[in-house]
Amino acid sequence: MLEATISHVSDYIEMAIDSVLHHIFLAGILLIGAGIITRYMLKRQILALPNHRSSHDTPTPSSGGVSIVLITLAGYLFFYFVWDQKTGLGPFLSGLVMASLMVAIVGFLDDLNRLPSFKIKLLSQIMSVAVLFACDLIIDRVTLPWAGTIELGLWGYIVTLVWVVGLTNAFNFMDGLDGMAGGTAIVAASIFALIAFNQGSIFVFVLSYIISASVLGFLFYNVPKARIFMGDVGSQFLGFMFAALAVLAMKFDAGQISFWVMPLLFFHFIFDTSYTFVRRLRAGEVVTDAHRSHLYQLVNRLGWSHPRVSLLYAGMCIVQGIAAIWFVTLTGVGQFLIFLAFILMHSAYLWIVIRAARARRLL
Repeated sequence: MLEATISHVSDYIEMAIDSVLHHIFLAGILLIGAGIITRYMLKRQILALPNHRSSHDTPTPSSGGVSIVLITLAGYLFFYFVWDQKTGLGPFLSGLVMASLMVAIVGFLDDLNRLPSFKIKLLSQIMSVAVLFACDLIIDRVTLPWAGTIELGLWGYIVTLVWVVGLTNAFNFMDGLDGMAGGTAIVAASIFALIAFNQGSIFVFVLSYIISASVLGFLFYNVPKARIFMGDVGSQFLGFMFAALAVLAMKFDAGQISFWVMPLLFFHFIFDTSYTFVRRLRAGEVVTDAHRSHLYQLVNRLGWSHPRVSLLYAGMCIVQGIAAIWFVTLTGVGQFLIFLAFILMHSAYLWIVIRAARARRLL
C-alpha cells in the first residue's frame, strides 16, 4: 500500500514537472520570437516624430507592438491547435483572436498616419466588440457589495462595450513614456496568470503568460531610453485583449475569476485616464486631441525621468496585484474596502501632482 502511494505521488510530481517545463519552454520561445520581430520592426523605421505634445525629443521607430500582436496570437493558436483542444473554449478564443486582430490592424494604420480621424478608430473598436458579442463574450452579471449578484440582461451589452472600449483607449492613452505601458502589462498579465492558476483556470493562465512573454520580448527594446515604441498597434491590442480576457475568465473558464480583478489590476491606468478625461471635458478641450496633461505626464514634466515614472506606475500595479490576490479570497464588503483604499490612495496622489503642477504653471 505504501509503495503504491509513493509511486502515485512520484508519477504526479513527474507529470507536474513535465507540464511546468512545457510552459516554460513555450514562454521562452515566444519571448525570443517577440525580440526577433521587434528587432525587425526597429529596422523598418516607421518613425514617431516628436512634437510639442511628445515626451520624446528625437524621431523614434514606432509600431514595435507588431511583435506583441503576432507573437501573442501565434501563442494562442499554438496552444489551441497543438497543445490543448479539450477545453471547449475554442469558439471563444477564435472570437478573441479575430476581434483583437481587427483592433491591431486599425492601430497599425493609425501608426502609419492612414486614419482620417479618431472616429474611425472608435468605430473599429465598436465593431470589434460586436465580434465578442457574436461569440457570447458579454458581461451578463456583476457582483456588488450588499446587492449580491445582479443579472444585467440587455444592459450587459452596454456594460461590455463601455468596459472594452474604455480599457482599450485607456491603455492607448497611458502609453506615453518609455517602458510604462509594457512594464504594467507584464506585471498585470503575470499576476492574472497566477490568480488563474490558483483558481484552476489553466486556459486563462496560459493565455495570460503568453501576453507577458510577448511583451517582455518587446520591452528589452523599449526600456529607457527606448529604441522603439509599441505604437497604437500594440497599446490598443493589449488594452482590448486584457478587457476581453477578463470577460472570458469570468464567464467561461473553470475558475470563473471575478470580473473585478482586471479593473483592480489596472486601477491606476483607469483612474489617471478618467480624471484627465473629465478635467479636459470640463475645460472645454477636445478630448480626442493629443496632450501632455495626464498625471504621469505631469510627473514627468515636474522633473521625474522616464525610468522613475515607469517604475512608479509598475510599482502601483504590483501593489494592486497583491491586493487582487487577496481580493479573490474575500467577499462583499471586504472587496469593496479594497477598492475604497485604492480610491483614497490615488486621490491623494492626484492632489499632490495637481498641486505641484499648478505651482509650476503646467496646468
